[in-house]
Amino acid sequence: MSGVDLPLWIGTIGMAVGTLLILMVGKRVPHGERHHVYTSAGVTAIAACAYYLMTDGRFMVMDGEVYAARYLDWVLTTPLLLLGLLTIGMPKAGTPMGRGGIIGGVIGADIFMIITGYLAATSVDDQQRWVFYVVSCLAFLAIVKTAWGTVKASAAAAGTGALYGKLLNVLTVLWFIYPILWVLGTEGIGVLSITREVWVFAVIDVCAKVLFGLLLVSGMSKAPAAAE
Repeated sequence: MSGVDLPLWIGTIGMAVGTLLILMVGKRVPHGERHHVYTSAGVTAIAACAYYLMTDGRFMVMDGEVYAARYLDWVLTTPLLLLGLLTIGMPKAGTPMGRGGIIGGVIGADIFMIITGYLAATSVDDQQRWVFYVVSCLAFLAIVKTAWGTVKASAAAAGTGALYGKLLNVLTVLWFIYPILWVLGTEGIGVLSITREVWVFAVIDVCAKVLFGLLLVSGMSKAPAAAE
């Protein structure tokens, strides 16, 4: 087993176990709110498949230096994570007009962020790589600004501020690690070895997806009328 195999298998198993835990905890969520359970479980299930693909080196690009499956995972799972967060922050009842536009805009910015991040990772031109990296970070900051501004105010007005705030804090702290890790890792300046990079990504991914999902569904089981 190579140095990167262990963290990849831990990521695979962690996401798979997390999926089961989310579904188990989600049994306490009222049927009308079960979409939160299925969305959260879908996030970890997709991530488990992506990590499994990475264990045998599938979807490696740039001479085996970039895990394309990681970006495929992110482009599918991060919009689902944000959808869960935003629908709690902006439940239908008491939400001002423009709810759909805000959710669509944030998810669109998120997909753009992942795509430009992938372009940065796979660019053979140094200048182009860092331009795409900066563009990706700007999209990320736009997401954070909206989540902490408009959506947070909506959550406070709708009575879902406590759960939304807890989820937002977790997601913000963990997501800020990704661009820093990208710079330090093999796709950036290469301070971290591929093994250390994969270890950190695996730990952060499991926390960002499993922990977030468990907090969301457990929160919905305690406050079934708090969100959509």
